Order: sequence, then structure tokens, then C-alpha cells
Amino acid sequence: MVLIMPSPVLIGSIYYLRVRVPSDVPNPSKRRRITLTVGGSPRVITMTDFVKVSLETREPRLAKERFAETYSALQAVWRSLKEGPKPLSQKQSLAIAGEIRVAFIDAFDDDPGSPRTWSQVLSANAAARKGRLNPLTIPTLEQQAKDMEKRFGGIADARLAAHGIVLAPQFRQRLLLQVAEGLDDMARVNLAKAEGDYSDSGKTQRYPVFEQQRATPEANSQITSLTFSMAIDERVRRRAAGKDAAPLRDETVGKYRLACDEFSAFRKSSDIATVTAIEADQWKLVMLEAGTLSNRTIGQRLQNVRTVIEWARGDSLGSLFPHGNPLEFVERPSFQPKPSYLRTYTLEEAKTVLTAARKETRYDRRWLPWLCAYSGARIEEVAQLTKDAFFQIGDDWFYRLTTMGGKTLKTRSSERRVPVHPALVDEGFVDFITKLRVGDGERIFSTRSQQEIGEWVRGSVGITRE
Repeated sequence: MVLIMPSPVLIGSIYYLRVRVPSDVPNPSKRRRITLTVGGSPRVITMTDFVKVSLETREPRLAKERFAETYSALQAVWRSLKEGPKPLSQKQSLAIAGEIRVAFIDAFDDDPGSPRTWSQVLSANAAARKGRLNPLTIPTLEQQAKDMEKRFGGIADARLAAHGIVLAPQFRQRLLLQVAEGLDDMARVNLAKAEGDYSDSGKTQRYPVFEQQRATPEANSQITSLTFSMAIDERVRRRAAGKDAAPLRDETVGKYRLACDEFSAFRKSSDIATVTAIEADQWKLVMLEAGTLSNRTIGQRLQNVRTVIEWARGDSLGSLFPHGNPLEFVERPSFQPKPSYLRTYTLEEAKTVLTAARKETRYDRRWLPWLCAYSGARIEEVAQLTKDAFFQIGDDWFYRLTTMGGKTLKTRSSERRVPVHPALVDEGFVDFITKLRVGDGERIFSTRSQQEIGEWVRGSVGITRE
């Protein structure tokens, strides 16, 4: 039997690497994003049953060289996928950051370009750390994670791929921060060279040489050294990734952190891998006996901790708690629900709010109370509306409540089409929408609308309740 080695494939006038993924490479979703370096540049590609990536050349000789390098890196990726996610020590993270740093310094040593270029690099790096790559965005934790991933993730993945590492998720944030610091240092060195100062060659003893970690029980145990904070940070990063992401809201992240911090303080450890059902049940009983929280709140905090553990189980691809979530059998306390009339507007209060809204000129104060009153939707749902969410069928107007375009709903099943109520038409809402000058996909209302409306109702309108 003759073994046929793969070779570059000519598609059109450009050579490609196109190979079938071996059957023993785990890829349950059939769509996995990996990073390969082609001609010195990292390329993020989606691996299905095949891997296809342009070698970016028409020259047969250069295509063979690039194919050999890229195929070798791809085989390393396949090996790492078979082995599963790996930890990365502090020393290894610094070594990878150092490799990236020195590669950029060497590449621009002869011709560093203009000082302005490196000043812009430093500014963009700083903006990514703050979640302000786009100056119009609000620098939330989700946005910060998204910007760090966008700015530094691809470069980090290319080096990880070169070493054949699929990184366990709890080590990613530390690596990105160290890569960011290394690239800042690189930019300062190149900036000085661009200004005519070669006194700093970039050589340093700060960054160690990368060494593969030996497979010992102690090294493998690092993967399970996962804190609640790490698991939440990773979920924030994953939810914020992608063009059509639906990031977690700050309020949502805050409630998970609160519950997990209190549980960690009770058990005197934040290590998820050592959580037991007995600890969670004892925590529940202590909160019940204290009598400061309602049973409903206690049950919700138990559920929040359980959810974070479930996130960590999923991110570990089943290696963490393979037999099930330890909080699965911890019973949530029963509670007597409050009558709905204690939690809703009275008719008189609703009339007061809607009448006050008529006098407002700000879009959110004028229309959000009316949209909520005549749809039953939550204010955070309608506050996300864009002009292109509205459409007309015959004489009737409707709008879409959807998770598309980074929007969030309570659940995916909450997506729906809502008719514009005749009372809203009479108020002039349709005229307002049709005359509104905003771009497609641009929000109509402020990102602070939910909080701002609450402050307006309690402050200006004067409706206050416990």
C-alpha cells in the first residue's frame, strides 16, 4: 500500500492547504475554530470535516514551503485536540508573551516605520484593556473581555498552536494580559527605534524560554484548580465573542459573583473542583436560620452557584464533575409568593407615569413606559429596539423582540413579534418611528434606559414603594 502525502491544491490561481480531518480528532460540533500561521501571519479558520486555508501565493515553490509549515502546525493542533485542554503555568505564559514580543521587534528592526504607528499601537492596546476599542461603546466587563480577545486572542492562539497547546479556559485571561504587556513593551522599543534611538535593542532577561510542562499528576491537577471567578470570567468572554454575540449584562454577572463570593466565604475556598453537596446544603441551612434573606432569595443564590458550576463543567468538556453537578440534589427552600398586586403598578400609578411621559421630550422617557404598558414586555427588552425592528403588514405595525445583533432576552423562547397597540399609534409612536433618523441596527434608546427610567419614576414622577 502506497501512502499518499497531502500537497498544496491549486484553486483558481491561488494555492491552498485542503486536507480531511482524521477520524480520531475529537470535534463533536463539526465546527471548531483553530488558529494556524500562514507565511508568518495568524489565520483563524473553522475546522469541519476538512481544513481549508489559503497559502496566499501563486508560486509553486513557495506554496510547498508554506504548506509544509502550516501542515506541521495543523498536525500539532490535531495532537493537542486529542490530548484535551492543558494548563499553562505562569512561566509558560510569560514565555509565550516573550516569543510574540521578540518576533515583532525582530520583524521591524531594520525599518521600524513611523513613530505615529507605534503610538497608535500603544493607544489601541490601552483601549482594549479598558473595553474601549470602539470609543462609542460602554466599557463593561463583557466589552473588556471582547476587546481583549479581539486585540490579542489571535496572536496568542497562533503561538499556542505552534506549541501544540489547546489551552484550558481558566488560564486564558492571564495569558492575554501577559501578551498585552509584552506587546506594549515591544511597541515602546519600536517607537524609540522609529525616532532614531537604537540604544534599546529589545533584549531582556525578563521572559523565560518556553518549555513543555511534563505530564505529572501535579501538572494535570492544575486544570481542576478553577475558581468561581475564573469560571464567570470565562463565561463572560465566551458570551461576548463573535459577530452576533449576546453578552451577559453587568447586572447578571453581578448576581452570579455575589452568590459565588458568599458561598466561597462560607466554605473558605473558591476552588470549584472541591465543592460538595453537603457544603451547599449547610450553607442553605445557615442562611435560613439567620432569617435575613427570604427563602426565594436563598433558593436563587443556590441556583446561581449551581449555574456557574455547570458553566465550568461545560468548559472543561466533561472532565470536571463527570458524574453530575454536586448541587443537583440540594433542594431549594420553599417560599410563599407575594400576591402580584404588591409587585405591580396600581391603575392610578400607571396613569400617573404615562401622563408624565407625555410631557417628556427624551425618547426613552417619552416612549418606553408606553411600550411597556401596551406590550407586557420588560423594559430591558424594548430598550434594545432598533428602527429596523419595526415593520408593517397592511395597515398594521409590528416590532421584533430578538436576540440577534447582540440583544438579550430572558430566554431564547422569548423571541416574538409584537403588534404596535392602537393606543401607541394614537399617541404618535408610529409617526415618531417613521421620521426617526438613525441607521439600521442603531439603538433608538440609551443603553442606560432601564436604570434611568427607574430613577425618573422614583424621583421626578414621585412613585416610591418599598
